[in-house]
Amino acid sequence: MTLWLRAARAPWVPTLALVLSAAAPRGALVQEAGKNLPPGERWKEHLEQDLLPFWTVPDAFGTPRGNFPTYRCNDGRLIDPERPCPEARDPRGVVKEGLEEQYVRMMGRQTYFYGVAYHLLGDPALLELAKDGVDYLRRHALEAGTGSAATLLRDGEPAGPPVLERTAQDLAYAQVGMAMYYYLTRDPEVLRDIVRLKHHIFENYWDEGLGMLRWTVRGEDRERKELVAQLDQVNAYLLLLTPILPEPERGQWKADLVRLAGVMRSRFFSPKEHLFFGTLGAPDSEKPGARHNDFGHTAKALWMTERIGRLVGDQGLVAFATREADLLLRRAQLKDGSWGSRPLAFGSIDPGKEWWIYAELDQLCATRALADREKARPLSKTYPFWLKNMVDHEGHEVWGFVDGEGTPKRGLKIHLWKSGYHSAEHALVAYLTTQALAHEPATLYYAFSSLPDEVRPYYFAGEMKVAVPSPLPGFEGRQRFKVTFSGLR
Repeated sequence: MTLWLRAARAPWVPTLALVLSAAAPRGALVQEAGKNLPPGERWKEHLEQDLLPFWTVPDAFGTPRGNFPTYRCNDGRLIDPERPCPEARDPRGVVKEGLEEQYVRMMGRQTYFYGVAYHLLGDPALLELAKDGVDYLRRHALEAGTGSAATLLRDGEPAGPPVLERTAQDLAYAQVGMAMYYYLTRDPEVLRDIVRLKHHIFENYWDEGLGMLRWTVRGEDRERKELVAQLDQVNAYLLLLTPILPEPERGQWKADLVRLAGVMRSRFFSPKEHLFFGTLGAPDSEKPGARHNDFGHTAKALWMTERIGRLVGDQGLVAFATREADLLLRRAQLKDGSWGSRPLAFGSIDPGKEWWIYAELDQLCATRALADREKARPLSKTYPFWLKNMVDHEGHEVWGFVDGEGTPKRGLKIHLWKSGYHSAEHALVAYLTTQALAHEPATLYYAFSSLPDEVRPYYFAGEMKVAVPSPLPGFEGRQRFKVTFSGLR
């Protein structure tokens, strides 16, 4: 166990090695084809200094550790229901069941955050926190008898809804923390649970008549046709794990990825609007302002489609996704250089920022730049806006909503739909892609018992140049592997 964890669970202080590795002049810029980007190391610094302190205060860890709370005040404290902090008194509708409820999807996202933090910084204490989350989810949220996962926990027990009334999206995000942990460790016991839950989803929720995954199998919402029932299977676990799975799962999961990419494109994409509709069949589903008709869901669907195409060698998927991505990114960038969030009536664009939409647009743009460096140009404006305006520089993490002028709307920073998932992924993708654009290697940390044949840098491919093992305290039989990649694509 590390010194930090023995020190009465004090707020996290980076080790000297990490301070030195993250050190980079704040003013340094990546010069590439006339574009100025913050250096790759700036994104490690962003995670370490802007994001991590919010997730390493003692109230973040839960009791027991891994029982991560869904709701906390903006300074990181647990919310006292008798005397709630001001942001919890006016929560913008983000408290649904009650402040004591714990959403499994958010526990999974916090687990994912700690996994990414270890991935970038290499501190074993962060991997311990990820393992705490995985262990708690496996013991309390996964149901051996049904193969399903709970949506809500109350006092460590599933609190509804009934098994087949749980949404496909919630089941996908029950996987996200476990998937990141398996990617980092290749723990076979964790993989068995992931495969079991994946089987439950596809066996019960796939409807041949509809030609897609249902939102729910039973209940009043069973007729809903939702983009995220398909999409979030991809980004929560399928795309990350498929390339590193043993056979026959690898081949089966590739086929599922192609199937879901086909569903999203054929059923939810509008060639006329150049947008993925979030729902089908509702009276307003094809109108501006309808559920999930925004730039975030379209960006994520295009990003996932492009990555699937490259993984399986389907150039048709790649061509479709890159063509539409270029149209979307031009449409979404405002005159001040920042991203807008969604189309409005009469061709106008919502200038307000939602943290996850902004992150998805940045990630799509950065990935496009790997194939065409000129596509990085918008990032010279969007990255500085994120680092200046989206970050809570006093309380840490990022704001959920910022208006078009850059002023945050100070509601709860974490709640039943916001945790550390998007901010952590944004930092990871920005680091990896910026290093590639600067022709610099990228360094990531893993926790293997021995070096696997296939080691990948997140959703990307690249050449593994160096893999240096070292002791990993607290993880018997595993070593910390410091892996350097180049040629990211």
